[in-house]
Amino acid sequence: MTNDKNMKRIFVKEALGSRKYFSYRTDLILYKILLSIIVLTAMFFMTSDIFLSVLFSAEVFAVFTLINKMNMERKKNEGKNMIFTRIKKDHFKKKLSEINTADFELLIGYLLEIEGWKNYIKKGNHMYLAEKDGIICCIKIFKLLEENEVEKTDIRSMIEFMGQNSIRTGYLVVTGSMSQSAAELLEKFKHKLHIKVLDVDELYDRVEKQGMLPEDENFMHQIFEEKKSSEKEEIKNNVFSSKKTIVYLAATVFFYFSSKFIPDSIISRYIFYYFVVLSVLSILYMILPGDEEVKKAK
Repeated sequence: MTNDKNMKRIFVKEALGSRKYFSYRTDLILYKILLSIIVLTAMFFMTSDIFLSVLFSAEVFAVFTLINKMNMERKKNEGKNMIFTRIKKDHFKKKLSEINTADFELLIGYLLEIEGWKNYIKKGNHMYLAEKDGIICCIKIFKLLEENEVEKTDIRSMIEFMGQNSIRTGYLVVTGSMSQSAAELLEKFKHKLHIKVLDVDELYDRVEKQGMLPEDENFMHQIFEEKKSSEKEEIKNNVFSSKKTIVYLAATVFFYFSSKFIPDSIISRYIFYYFVVLSVLSILYMILPGDEEVKKAK
């Protein structure tokens, strides 16, 4: 299913980010054709041999077709990794929000045990000790809602506990965020205590590394649901932009002179007319106010 053209398009769009898929594909085709025509014209000027010029430009066209295909494949792989990481991370966050604090603390103990830690023992309110390679570590766990913060007093209690028990290594597990004062307190003691913060992203990496999340194929239906709910692309925003206008104008000038230097070249003349139309439309599109601007003016 991942080889389906539909899926390939979804993956490429994910890798492109804010850039439109249609715009990306048309750019590749436009630049490839422009370059081939320029090579054809230049070769004809130099050799006056139309057969050799066409052959050389065809080779250039084939080479850039291959390069474009390789770029598309690279974008597809990038997008595939990005979209599955994003969806799986959302799935992980949702599952974390559904489990209670006790189960979350058991999950942390299980992850530490897999990584070689032993003697995961509770020593206080959401406070645990674990040992690895003869080093005792303090683990303080805060299962919070995403909008809640770990406060300075919470960090202070962990630091005091570590100081009283001569512990220098600790994990601060948080599912929310840290307040500025709490972060400043951690920074203040960073040269005395080695406390590593395990946030949701860090926990996700560890869970994914252990293969505890569903396989990618299990999220295919969610990808298709996202595709259905996404807004339709506006072609005019893909065809016309300030960068493309510069390309259109440059192509217009080039093919104008080509038609003059080769009076019998009907193709150059028609291509010149084509880019004149594109340039005019692109400039008008940038000058004329859009729908949002009209609404604001009203």
